[in-house]
Amino acid sequence: MAKLSGNKLFKFIFATPQQTDDNLKLRHWFIVYCLYLIVLCIISSWGFTHYSSENASWAKAVWLIGLYMFYFSLACTFVPIPTSWFVLFLCSPAGGLAFIAPVYRILIVAGLGALSTGIAHLNEYHLGGYLLRLGKMRMIRQTRFYNFALRIFQSWPFMIQVALNVIPIPADPARWIAIISNYPLVKFFAAQWTGRFIRYALMGIAAELLELTITEIIILQAVLVIIPLVRLLYRWLKHKRTQPILLDT
Repeated sequence: MAKLSGNKLFKFIFATPQQTDDNLKLRHWFIVYCLYLIVLCIISSWGFTHYSSENASWAKAVWLIGLYMFYFSLACTFVPIPTSWFVLFLCSPAGGLAFIAPVYRILIVAGLGALSTGIAHLNEYHLGGYLLRLGKMRMIRQTRFYNFALRIFQSWPFMIQVALNVIPIPADPARWIAIISNYPLVKFFAAQWTGRFIRYALMGIAAELLELTITEIIILQAVLVIIPLVRLLYRWLKHKRTQPILLDT
């Protein structure tokens, strides 16, 4: 396989092809997205500074919510970071926002978490659109599995996306079918926000009712991370054992 030269690699990563039939304004989006992350960093840093000097509850809320939104705005298929612990931590009576009434605390965490996740998924949508423009994913549209999944997806596209955002699964196939099939961007965001709001609200209610401690939240998140890793390791070992052994002659 020929190696990419430095110039070709640069063009592959940074160049935007002239094919724009997806109606996405990639450069505009990525500029706005980066500015949005910078603003969140500034807000969170400002809150932390005031909290460190004044020990004020409002400053702590600004710091944690800004950090929370920044963290969740990154989490997607390309940045697979664990998120459950943050929702549980902020909603738990032992967490960082315990000074806010439970109902308002859960609504704030669920609403802003869903907003941030929706933005992260919009970024994933645009990254997927960029890969489609490069032609790296267009072949997927020709596969039987994709067309079979697309027929199922098109029966109830909005509700399927909502349902798979509510269910805590490692990967969301509906999101990528939506991206590859150019599902309308506004409806895509609405589905992501609705599903995640329900999911985070249910998690917040559970954290409040069970009165989860910090230690319990850490254990829960560790289990959620370890289980898929063990499954991946098992599959890798199983695949390795089934490979034929090639002897040098």
